[in-house]
Amino acid sequence: VITVSENLPAVLDERDGASNGGATTQGGPYRTHVFTFDYVYDQYATQRKVYETTARPVVDSALQGYNATIFAYGQTGTGKTYTMEGFNIEGNVEERGIIPRAIEQIFGHIQTHASPTMRFLVRASYLQIYNEQISDLLKPERNNLTIREDKRRGVYVESLSEWVVRSPAEIYGLMERGGAMRATGSTKMNEISSRSHAVFIIIAEQSETVYVQEDGRECSMEDFSKMMHAAGISRAEAIARLENHVRQSFKVGKLNLVDLAGSERVRLSGATGQRLEESKKINQSLSALGNVISALTDTRGRKHIPYRDSKLTRILEDSLGG
Repeated sequence: VITVSENLPAVLDERDGASNGGATTQGGPYRTHVFTFDYVYDQYATQRKVYETTARPVVDSALQGYNATIFAYGQTGTGKTYTMEGFNIEGNVEERGIIPRAIEQIFGHIQTHASPTMRFLVRASYLQIYNEQISDLLKPERNNLTIREDKRRGVYVESLSEWVVRSPAEIYGLMERGGAMRATGSTKMNEISSRSHAVFIIIAEQSETVYVQEDGRECSMEDFSKMMHAAGISRAEAIARLENHVRQSFKVGKLNLVDLAGSERVRLSGATGQRLEESKKINQSLSALGNVISALTDTRGRKHIPYRDSKLTRILEDSLGG
């Protein structure tokens, strides 16, 4: 029995096989677990509702120069891919998932704010983690890639291809091409089960140029030109003085859009051989992700966060840890 009340934690009352465990109710012994959620969606929640409540603020933060990650977490067959990608039904925009909506939000922001003094550059990469090996879904010959870290780039995947994209259509093309290379398979729990974690990375760069008058006040490029002309300064000299009258700011945000492989109980999945090994690797990396999130939310302020326990958590380190 799951009870959810507005502004209160969710309470799970699970029937306990032991007579001495948990709280005893009229129906017999129960164990009570209490969980706190930022938001709980019912069966009537639309794709739009999920996006506006959960994902839009995350994409906003990436556009402000922060690193961010969005993923759906859960057992295989529970709708993670649908939530992240949606159904590809032409004309049915309401079935779109988080990823296409995020892409449209990013390019909508660019269209609204781009100007001669505000420039944007968007780059994209697409990788999968299969059996703890990283491969480039857009250049499949690049496999078994290595994770590196330096002061300038932070955590990154060496030799992972990056593609400059100028429209949502270009990103969708990359996603379709890379998605066709993903590892999938059939299990007893899901006919078409993702056997790998897929991470679509969008890097949004923003540069703003501000012109400054002699008194330090900001002005437009046109006003700066008029100011130079009024002072009798030639065009060549004005160009030479630009360095002292121009301020530039840069923001670089990264958004990881993740389609996680689904967890499976090995004894229920009927997995053997290769499928069994896949299930073990998937469950281990999902467990590592859960451990990282648990450590980050630990109110005791744990000093060690186990990012290095899996390739997935290592790649997501700079967005999960802030």
